[in-house]
Amino acid sequence: MTFTGLAALGLLAAAGSGLAWLVVKGRQQQRKADFERSVLSRKLGWSYDGTRDGRVDYRFWARAGELSWSMWYDSDRGDDSPTPKARWSSENLRTPRLALLILGRRRFGLESGTFGRLFMGIVSGVATAISARGGMPDRTEFYESAVPLEEGSPAFRERFAVALAPDMPRGWLDDGAQKLLMQWPAGRGGRTLKAEDAVEVSLGPGGLSITVQKMPDDMAHWQHLARLGEHLAAQLAPSSR
Repeated sequence: MTFTGLAALGLLAAAGSGLAWLVVKGRQQQRKADFERSVLSRKLGWSYDGTRDGRVDYRFWARAGELSWSMWYDSDRGDDSPTPKARWSSENLRTPRLALLILGRRRFGLESGTFGRLFMGIVSGVATAISARGGMPDRTEFYESAVPLEEGSPAFRERFAVALAPDMPRGWLDDGAQKLLMQWPAGRGGRTLKAEDAVEVSLGPGGLSITVQKMPDDMAHWQHLARLGEHLAAQLAPSSR
């Protein structure tokens, strides 16, 4: 074998070793993170399950007074353009139809406009044809009659929009809710989540739900998400009865 061939084999072996090291290192980091989440969950009085189930990598759940909630990390694995999501949900609060949306003001403008509603209607029609059940009909209908909530500080209203069903009560959007929606912990490298582009809150037949796109999966962010969910649930409880 020539010297060039030997050199090529050596490079391949080195690359293989490097790849194997990265795989082992990645698994070690995953196990460490899983252990830390488990320990901190117990300290917080939460339950934790690190078993991967489809796109869901791990789950938390807890009870706070009469409120039961769960959180999970959806890796969006298998999608052509994966968008990891953190989700918080409680079925204790329900309304007969979609009654509340909180989302970034820019996205709200796009969705609630004529083009946005038309687009959601098309998406819903395609979903219905494929799976025999609609994906966004409730949301499309919601925007037809929803009214904006003109409450909150100027800073909050500049970043977020709140839309309500006409019969939803007002007065629940206090300073605490606004602060939790806007001010998230610093992530790795000191980067802060741009909440108005990432956070969506909804209240409907499936309960109260919060979705955070591309949320850092450290425990500081999970604790913040849990506090946000519990606070909104407490504020909205009279509205869902």
